[in-house]
Amino acid sequence: MFSYLSKILCVFTFCFFSVACTFAQDTNSNTNTNSTPSETTTIVDYSSYFKGINGTAIFYTPENNHYTVYNQSLSEKRSSPCSTFKIFSTYVGLSSHKLDPNNSTRKWNGTIYWNSDWHRDIDLTTAFKTSCVWYYRQLTNDIGPDIMQEYIDKFDYGNKDISDWYGETDPDDDPMDLKGFWIETSLKVSPKEQVQILNKIFTTTNDEYILTTLKDLMLTYTDDTNNLKIYGKTGYGVVNGENADAWFVGMYEYNSKVTYFAVRLDDPKNPQALSSTAKEIAINIIKNLNK
Repeated sequence: MFSYLSKILCVFTFCFFSVACTFAQDTNSNTNTNSTPSETTTIVDYSSYFKGINGTAIFYTPENNHYTVYNQSLSEKRSSPCSTFKIFSTYVGLSSHKLDPNNSTRKWNGTIYWNSDWHRDIDLTTAFKTSCVWYYRQLTNDIGPDIMQEYIDKFDYGNKDISDWYGETDPDDDPMDLKGFWIETSLKVSPKEQVQILNKIFTTTNDEYILTTLKDLMLTYTDDTNNLKIYGKTGYGVVNGENADAWFVGMYEYNSKVTYFAVRLDDPKNPQALSSTAKEIAINIIKNLNK
């Protein structure tokens, strides 16, 4: 009797461990299949595009977790996002239902600004295309510090510092509705972090309407012949009369493959260190890489 029970126990034990081992192997197999490739970086020389301007360019391809970088040290240096933050604040506004693209017009209060394009009632599309600060100042206030901080933390946005909510430490004499934590005050982000944030937005958001709205706003360049589309936003900041930050950040689609990018110029004494120059540099690099 004892021998018979022992045999049953041995068979049960063998079956249990066989199933456990098979499960473990299947689990490990699935884990390996779905794992993200190790991060790799290629350092390149894009100096011919910058024509003597101090700057950086970084490109990130998520499918192979690969960075292509010109001037790596500057690509990891944090600075003010300036108007590139409009991508993020638009996303937060849409996600938190503080912004409705179908009912987005805001009233101009009559203040005369340095940009005459802002002297009218403005909707979301016009605000994004003309980089209207007063429009986004109002939107940011509607979102509020608590919700904004929640999203800033969720997406690891740079130093995550929105403490200067109204931009009161900005020394420029602009009206207060042209100031904010994202304009040469408390919030700082690096070019590398910019591409990481964009990747998170476009790969973790399940609402296709939000993503389509963002892409429609950001669409900058289309080449149907080469199946190339470039999406982006400029950003520009001045401190003490000098060019402090000049950005162009976004993504491009080439033959259905997505790459995120950021170009930033850091050359305060150079009058050519403008956001329009950063945009031109980025587009030229992308076009030449994808002929």
